[in-house]
Amino acid sequence: GLDMRRIIRKSISTGGEPVQLLWKKRPVRPIHLISILDVSGSMQPYARVFLSFIKGLIGHDQKTDAFLFHTNLMCVSDALRDNDTLGAVNRLSMMARGFGGGTKIGESLNQFINQYARRMVNSKTVIIIMSDGYDTGNAGLVGGALAKLKQFGCKIIWLNPLLGWKNYSPVAASMSAALSHIDFFAPCNTLDSLADIEQELHHI
Repeated sequence: GLDMRRIIRKSISTGGEPVQLLWKKRPVRPIHLISILDVSGSMQPYARVFLSFIKGLIGHDQKTDAFLFHTNLMCVSDALRDNDTLGAVNRLSMMARGFGGGTKIGESLNQFINQYARRMVNSKTVIIIMSDGYDTGNAGLVGGALAKLKQFGCKIIWLNPLLGWKNYSPVAASMSAALSHIDFFAPCNTLDSLADIEQELHHI
């Protein structure tokens, strides 16, 4: 599995970007990591760290894809694979114009299912959703979308920055609807908390 703690320590010198993946041992089978990052207004303080983290994952030992969403979903895998970091950031800035507004989690997950899931998702896939669960769309769609994804045999990890706050309770309707369909629910408000998903990936 990935040695996330070593990656985090190494990444400190690169401003939080884990440019070199470190393995405890080589994985027995390839894992396809798919990250789906909420870049709506409430997630803006966390989005840059997540993007750096995802950029560090892309193009290394694991097959990794990345998507951003607010009211629509956008695939950013190719932009993050750009070896020119400044170029990648510029491309993302252009692609993400208009991001930071409302959030339609259920609609965006259904867009992922309809456009990408059939060719991307299987039993070797881990989907990491990064969102605080606040939704300006139809919260009722979230549970149904996650149930559809689970039918592909994938594992779903939901990282919520608010979970790292004292006394946080997942009362947002979309977050509540999601809980019964996800395999692992964890905070992600710090690089250390991102490292805590190591154990989950290690057992896949």
